Amino acid sequence: MIFKTLSLENFRVFNGLHTIELAPKRDSLSSKPVILFGGLNGAGKTSILSAIRLALLGKKAIGNVVSKKEFQDYLAQQINNKAVKEQATPVAKISLAFSHTHQGQHSTYRLERSWSISSDESLVLFKNDECEKSLTTEQVQSFLHELVPPGIGDLFFFDGEKIAELAEDDTGSYLKEAVQKLLGIDVINRLSDDLDVYIKQISQKTADTKTIKLIEQLEYEKSECLVFANKERESEDKIKRQLIVLESQVREAEQKIQDRGGAWAKTKNAEKNKADELIKRKAILESKLLHELDGSFPMALAPNAMAGLINALTAEQEVKDSNAFANKLNQSLSGLENVISAQFKDNADELLTTIRQYFNAINTPLSKDVNLDISLTDLNLIQTQMLDAANAKSHCNALTEELIATEQALESVSINIQRAPDEEELADLFANLRKLDTQKHKLKTDYGHHLVKAKNFMTKALELAKKLEKLYTNQKTDASISKAVERVDATTNVLNEFSARLTQMRVSQLEDLFAQSYRKLARKEDLKLSAKIDSATFDVTLVDSDGLAINRKSMSAGEKQIFAFAILEALGKLSGKVLPVVIDTPLGRLDSKHRDKLVKHYFPEAGEQVILLSTDTEVDEDFFGAMENNISHAFEIKFDQQTKCSTLTEGYFWKTSHQVVYKELV
Repeated sequence: MIFKTLSLENFRVFNGLHTIELAPKRDSLSSKPVILFGGLNGAGKTSILSAIRLALLGKKAIGNVVSKKEFQDYLAQQINNKAVKEQATPVAKISLAFSHTHQGQHSTYRLERSWSISSDESLVLFKNDECEKSLTTEQVQSFLHELVPPGIGDLFFFDGEKIAELAEDDTGSYLKEAVQKLLGIDVINRLSDDLDVYIKQISQKTADTKTIKLIEQLEYEKSECLVFANKERESEDKIKRQLIVLESQVREAEQKIQDRGGAWAKTKNAEKNKADELIKRKAILESKLLHELDGSFPMALAPNAMAGLINALTAEQEVKDSNAFANKLNQSLSGLENVISAQFKDNADELLTTIRQYFNAINTPLSKDVNLDISLTDLNLIQTQMLDAANAKSHCNALTEELIATEQALESVSINIQRAPDEEELADLFANLRKLDTQKHKLKTDYGHHLVKAKNFMTKALELAKKLEKLYTNQKTDASISKAVERVDATTNVLNEFSARLTQMRVSQLEDLFAQSYRKLARKEDLKLSAKIDSATFDVTLVDSDGLAINRKSMSAGEKQIFAFAILEALGKLSGKVLPVVIDTPLGRLDSKHRDKLVKHYFPEAGEQVILLSTDTEVDEDFFGAMENNISHAFEIKFDQQTKCSTLTEGYFWKTSHQVVYKELV
């Protein structure tokens, strides 16, 4: 199946008639399967997806258990608001043309689904431009369900919410339902139920009037309980979808606060206190540094000159000491001469000559000049100051380093304080976040209430079923129906065995397909993964090359989404259906590397026709360039704030031809 054109008339944000060409174009070398739609949030991307789903699936597009009135109310809400205001009886219409090949015969179909507020919908099918007038609305819908079974449609037409829901599904319920619909096991289950109903009916024929009435009453009560339980489950699903949207809005609100400096605002007071402490510390360090500079530190600035001065003063001190000693000795020699002359008269001259020669040899006065002539006390003082100067220099270096570090820390804190916006600036953003959190809490509470009610109804239905089973068992003992019971039991056993074997075989195929898809899309290219799927619970376990199970709960949000894409791709291949793939806003929670994998290995290979609905931040210029060879053509959806309506132009944001897609006001 290939979509040719999609026409929207007064549908949601699209006022009037808009016809969109969807057929992929080819060049001489290869096909280009991707048709890209770009639009900001709220522009109308989801309207394209909803239109395709509604056109093909009918009321199954919004749920499995939907009453006629609920569907009519839904359709009325899809009519464009501007058309409702300006027209007396506005009509909304979706027309989808597609090609389909069956048993080698190629045909072109066009379906038109239209409705108004006051009338039921009309569904008409054209085959090769000829209207199939013999088919009723129900028959046309049945034909469409043969082409695109509702359970299969969810595998090919989905949005980011479906990805998120599947990514977070740890119960395997979605996968179980999808596989059962793929294999037709849901039909087997219905057949088993029909056989059970048959037994109950023939059992009732042999029962007395009182038992029949009791059975009818219990059957009615059980049926009512199941209806109410299904309604509660539908409400659960609806609230769950609302919760997914609301959680996305909460994340966006938190991101806005983060972008406006919300993270800095939380620590603003702490940063101010830290700044005050750093300012005090800076003042103390500067005071200590000035104290060191006022002392002996200046002498440390000229270490070579001061060393030379000390050496000169030491040399002068030696000269002074030598000269003083020589003078003192000369003064003492005259007295020594008198003593020797008196005691050694005969040898006095010889002794005195010897003594004079000796002292002259060791007591030669130094002839160096003494210029500075400072005292020994002053010299010692200068030497002590030099030692103090060295210590002062060491202290100053340490204080300077600490002062620089303190100033840097103060500068960093000041920047953080400047980053933090005023509280008034964030008040509205925080108020919006609190409002969203309140809504989220209420939805979770409502979800819990519906869950409890559904459980209570199901419990009551089971109790009634047990009572009925007991009554029917009593009736089965009648010989007239025993043979029928045996045949039904045998048939049921065969169906159960067939269902189990078929499921096991398909699950094995699904494991291989999933592992291939996951390895292709996973970020770690060298990771050798396999998958094990429990055929009873349908829980998927990823297994690494060492045979160890990988805990899905420990996976990041992006990895879980890649997991979900791999599941969808594997299920699509298992279905054997060749259908277009339509994806709305698929990249919201993925990092750049995971996005790169999808852009290069999923979108171009997902199908023969891939309709991608994206914002400018998902498929940006880099990713557009990476996919450009696979993009057939692109559209930009623009929303007009004044009319509250959207139009389409050919092109994509920064790369547009400004050519308006065909639009006719009706």
